[in-house]
Amino acid sequence: MQPYSRAVTLRLGDVLADPDLSLRLADGDPAALNQPVRWCAVTELADPRPFLSGGELVLTTGLSQLDEAAQRQFVSRVAERRAVGLGFGVGLTHDRIPAATLAEARDRRLPVLEIPYSTPFIAVDRFVADRVLEEQYGRFADLLDEHDTLAKALLSGQGLGALIGSLHQILGAPCMVVDVYGRVLATAPASAAWPVEQILYAARAGTSGDTPLAVPVSVEDTVVAYLCCRRPRRSADVLPYAVSLVGLELARRQAELAGKRRLAGQVLEDLVRGTIGGAEAERRLSPFGIRPADEHALLVATLSPGGGDLRKRLVSSPPMTGATTAVLEDCLLVVLEPGQSAREAALLLQDYLTRYGSDVRVGIGGWYAGTTGLRWSYYEAHEAMNRGPGINEREQMSLSGLIVASEDVPLRDLASEVLRPLHEFDAAHAGSLVATLRAYLDADGSVAAVAARLIVHRNTVRYRLEQIEKLTGRSLARTADRVQLWLALAAADLLR
Repeated sequence: MQPYSRAVTLRLGDVLADPDLSLRLADGDPAALNQPVRWCAVTELADPRPFLSGGELVLTTGLSQLDEAAQRQFVSRVAERRAVGLGFGVGLTHDRIPAATLAEARDRRLPVLEIPYSTPFIAVDRFVADRVLEEQYGRFADLLDEHDTLAKALLSGQGLGALIGSLHQILGAPCMVVDVYGRVLATAPASAAWPVEQILYAARAGTSGDTPLAVPVSVEDTVVAYLCCRRPRRSADVLPYAVSLVGLELARRQAELAGKRRLAGQVLEDLVRGTIGGAEAERRLSPFGIRPADEHALLVATLSPGGGDLRKRLVSSPPMTGATTAVLEDCLLVVLEPGQSAREAALLLQDYLTRYGSDVRVGIGGWYAGTTGLRWSYYEAHEAMNRGPGINEREQMSLSGLIVASEDVPLRDLASEVLRPLHEFDAAHAGSLVATLRAYLDADGSVAAVAARLIVHRNTVRYRLEQIEKLTGRSLARTADRVQLWLALAAADLLR
């Protein structure tokens, strides 16, 4: 694609060169004629500064400049407001441009154009206005073409790479899209080197320094990436549209990822609950790149209660490659490919989820092959996750832990039925029967250990244990009853 060139900037030299105006360079460096003219300003005021904003060609007949001091002061004030030139009309107030005007203009490096009596100021003003409007119209037409080029590039089927390639051609500068985790999603040219860490640091701090320009790209009011470019040589006003197109592409990718997560979550849910197995499980897992013959490990993560619904809040992908992610109920699952570090992946996942809450729980499962291995790794990771906030490594899976983690066991009913009398007593009498039962089972039935932990007398512990047995109808001396009470507490913890 060839760079656009219809919108040509009007220069001071263009005004001087127009034969119909018959202007003459009375004084000034010819190099200064390359300055762009933004507008014309006709004035006979001694102090025109309040009406100048920079870039104007100031036209005057010197009506208020009748002595040398006034002439020098006028030129000084015009130069102070960064005018690009002074057009002096001769034949009215002054037969020629005053020497003091030319001397001050020379000192201020302000070009002076002589306007003959035969050329009215309105002719100069109209020439500049027509050319400026033509330039603005041309730039507007160029901008429409550039918008069309970027949209076609995005819709070409080549996605973000084609879009950034076209933007690179339009701007005449290297361009890149980097996500908030430092992954370069697209860059043009391919050989361009980017100080990614410095760019992200400057973008988050709201500073620029010597780093390339970085414009945030948001999806659903969340910044997910930055569009970066190095010193655009032209067409920088196309950047806002480019940012919107990048946002659309990233939103499309995220919607596609969300759909895949839901599908993967359904397959893993069916596998974990045992509704599919064998050849059916392998067939449904293959589209996600999960080969049962390989060893895989699972991460299971969630936010503690009150942290929000992950299914509604996950708007971007976790910063990891070579892994399949899925959403199962209120948990985010990650199936790791062989050779990945489970600990490093867990740290990335924890950092990712802290965007949605501070109390993040991540459990790490073991590495196993086959569909049964996937289920086993899930149970290990799920049990580890429930041990508390932070990253929890797997422990040797126990039979009781497997029962608690199983979806086929009516955990809610079990916990409610067994522990309801104790909760009701504690609520009515500000008691501590549930806490005492938990401490007793954790201490392997040691009354002395419970008394020391709860800071009460041993007889108080014995009295509470008698109340527990009476209210639940179960004996703490019987192994079967103690196991049932322990499972009820474990189930209650899991549900909470």
